[in-house]
Amino acid sequence: PFVAMKLLKPNWVSLDGSPIFSLDIHPDGSRFATGGQGDSSGRVVVWNMAPIRSEISEMNPDIPKVLCEMTNHLGCVNCVRWSVDGKWLASGGDDAIVMIWQIKYQGVGKSSFGATSHEQWGCVHMLRGHNGDVLDLSWSPDQKYLASCSVDNSIIVWNARSFPQKCTVITGHRGLVKGLTWDPVGKYLASQSDDKTVRIWRMSDWKEEKEIAAPFRSCGGTTHVLRLSWSPDGKYLVSAHALNNDGPTAQIIQRGDWKTGMDFVGHRKAVEVVCFNPHLFLKNGTSDNYGCIAIGSRDRSLSVWLTSLKRPLVVTHDLFRDSILDLSWSTDGYELMVCSTDGSVAYICFSEKELGAPLPKQAIDDLYLSTYGCKCANASADILIEDPEMLRLHGTAEKVQASTPEKSSVTDSLQSSALNQSVSLTSESAKQPTITKQMESRTKDGRRRITPVMLASQPTSLSGAPLPFTSFSPKEKKGVVVRTTPEGKPEQRDASRLASSEKTPPKLPTGEVSMITSPPAKMISFEPLSPKKVVHMDHAVEAATTKSPVSSRPKTTTFKPLASDRSTAGQKRTLESVGEGVGMLPKAKKLKKARGPDTTLKPSTPQKSSSVLGHSRHPILPVPEVKGNVTVQIIAGSGGSDPVMIELDNAKSQCTVTSHRGGETIWVSTLPSQGLLVSGNQCITCVACNDKSVALFSSLTGRLLLARLFLQSLPHALNTTAHFLMAITADARVSVWDTLSMKAVVHQASFGHLLEDKKQLHSSSLTKAGIPVLTVGSASFMFHADMSAWMEVYSNRELSEIGKSDISSSLPENTPLDCLQRSANSRSDVTQMLLGLRAPSSGQTATLTYLESQVSRSLCLRSPLEYQHWTKAYVRYLVKENMEARLREFCMRFTGPSDCQGMVLGFQKQALLRDLLSVVAGNAKLQRLYCEIRDTVDSSKEL
Repeated sequence: PFVAMKLLKPNWVSLDGSPIFSLDIHPDGSRFATGGQGDSSGRVVVWNMAPIRSEISEMNPDIPKVLCEMTNHLGCVNCVRWSVDGKWLASGGDDAIVMIWQIKYQGVGKSSFGATSHEQWGCVHMLRGHNGDVLDLSWSPDQKYLASCSVDNSIIVWNARSFPQKCTVITGHRGLVKGLTWDPVGKYLASQSDDKTVRIWRMSDWKEEKEIAAPFRSCGGTTHVLRLSWSPDGKYLVSAHALNNDGPTAQIIQRGDWKTGMDFVGHRKAVEVVCFNPHLFLKNGTSDNYGCIAIGSRDRSLSVWLTSLKRPLVVTHDLFRDSILDLSWSTDGYELMVCSTDGSVAYICFSEKELGAPLPKQAIDDLYLSTYGCKCANASADILIEDPEMLRLHGTAEKVQASTPEKSSVTDSLQSSALNQSVSLTSESAKQPTITKQMESRTKDGRRRITPVMLASQPTSLSGAPLPFTSFSPKEKKGVVVRTTPEGKPEQRDASRLASSEKTPPKLPTGEVSMITSPPAKMISFEPLSPKKVVHMDHAVEAATTKSPVSSRPKTTTFKPLASDRSTAGQKRTLESVGEGVGMLPKAKKLKKARGPDTTLKPSTPQKSSSVLGHSRHPILPVPEVKGNVTVQIIAGSGGSDPVMIELDNAKSQCTVTSHRGGETIWVSTLPSQGLLVSGNQCITCVACNDKSVALFSSLTGRLLLARLFLQSLPHALNTTAHFLMAITADARVSVWDTLSMKAVVHQASFGHLLEDKKQLHSSSLTKAGIPVLTVGSASFMFHADMSAWMEVYSNRELSEIGKSDISSSLPENTPLDCLQRSANSRSDVTQMLLGLRAPSSGQTATLTYLESQVSRSLCLRSPLEYQHWTKAYVRYLVKENMEARLREFCMRFTGPSDCQGMVLGFQKQALLRDLLSVVAGNAKLQRLYCEIRDTVDSSKEL
């Protein structure tokens, strides 16, 4: 009978709603690891595979789901990878550290936070060397090396036999390195980077073998990772994000000549991760072998391909709510796990019917011997021969050396002796001391007292790989799923073993899908795409339901293979369907809900930590008291006219808002709660009340412009400029709204971290462009909405050696940056600071930092005059100091076409650059740079 592949989404595999950036299945198949973000640190979690494979194990409370959780990383964990033998687990995160974990003991215990732990994994090595986030890790096939890549544009190859020793640091990339993979033959290391290249590095000298750039020239840096993969026979390397006629692809790179004539197409957005199945498979009744590869994309879809077919074997649509970030195949090649930014994972189990039979080990050895001159990928030959003619001559030489067997037998004898000695030493060192005599004492009356001795849990495998996890209670032995063969290896499983029910489900016609709709879990089995069942991606996909035979199993509904159902029940597993077709298929129609309990999927919400000051909801800023009467001037008097005043008259449960000029009332309004703060200008008037509401009126007529807005905390301060409104709440958050376009400019931006070390908020203001500015302690900060971060505007710790004439001549006054900095410190104080604080060793660096900061600040504050002034001052200083490299880089920012795209704050870039050239011309030593920039401007003008 036909056995269909199955897909499910276990909802209990979650990091409390946070993204899961990586996952990997252990080589023994009994556990898998995930990496992601915790409450205040990175999280590495080791999970039990048995509840995923078996419905009975999932519902058995005595079979654990979480085996261990590690929170040693200080930043988000971006990658987790098991070593080839399963002894070690490597993890890399945003803290720029690679951690190597090893099991301490297996058995029920307590973690450091009191949670139940069924395995204890300890960090045995911390590998430091990167200067930024670690994005990907990869173990070499022979486990000699561990490679890590980072946003610092570097790759570090670690000596896995002598951690934390480094073999080399590769710095050839010019952008963030986001993916690594080892050549299974043991000759190359491949990497992919945001510099739009894939580079091949030789393992012999760690030098670059080839740079491949053509398929990636038009790619943008839109992906979190670029995880590429090498085929198990070493003939092909498949990259992540590439483009073919502006369509996202996974590029196929041929070994040797490194040609890029083929690719996998069909995804609608950038490919983030590709992963080859570790096995080669055989066609039925033939000796032809082929590979299998899974591809995950930012379009939330997964495709599985066989290299013997021109179309994908399986395509899933909307399997997740966000990008797919990582893939992992089991050692036997029939199980695939997928993780996503939405914080969930998916599990797919194939059978031999879909993928084929794996190529025997002897056939793999013969393939490697005929192609590379070694019997397997882990042979680790010093020199691998790939040229056919040289390989033939090398084979002839080996036949001549075969006439001296004595030497080889002696060598084998010595190696065997050394191995036995090593095993003996290891076993001796692994022995634990045992207590042979109890400790006794005597009391004064002669009675015996036995002193209790604490016996720690003894590890089961400290020096080697952990045993396959099979822990269970005595009464539930029959619930264990993970079994081993007589040789001690994990038993290979096919999809037929996933039924995990005591009774066999009813047989269904081929091509239909069985979906169990009753608790405790749901599972969809589906049929793979056959060459005769190709559906074009533009065709509509329809789902139909049929009745299933009556049996003792729970009620079953059958569907066609291209249906989807996202229903779940609490912690029960989620069902997804798999589509078929050419490339990517359109979204499948939702299936009708089966009868039974409510199984509506409710997305889990990550819990926000309140331990950090910046994220606390507890009041940390004072809230104004309710006063009987509050009067504030919102419009100053001019031309002999009186100013406009707003008066708040608070009764017991309401507030009367009155606008008047002199003795004349302009308008009156009433609010249902007592007013605390009022702010306004010629456009708008705002009142904040003690029920966390904010009312917005027209200053001219008193018309209520919006229904009351409600803040998440009590108000601390209000500011208005033109049609912009800023509210600061007691939990140290800032919100800014554009009342004219009805949009949020800044949404609850926290500045609690700026108030650390007992700093106080001295003042707050709002620029004409709607940019919030805060003065905290001795510094001022503005919020950069595009970058979602606070930017320093002024600090009294800034040092500079810039001359007095440079800051006094034509320095703009009453401009945004000038006003902000003068409000924090007077103009004379700033001048005195800049002229008086001189450090011979750091003066030039401090001056450059100050000038570069002023240029950036004036640009972010959208102040044209100040931007022009500080740009010229910066260029003048660079010319004076003959800093040609910085000057070239800065001036080249202004080159380009003189159209609307070549504008900055209303200035034409080319016109601004011509003004700067007049400054550069004053230094004869920079004449070549002057001519270079001038020619660039002239050529751009002609275009």
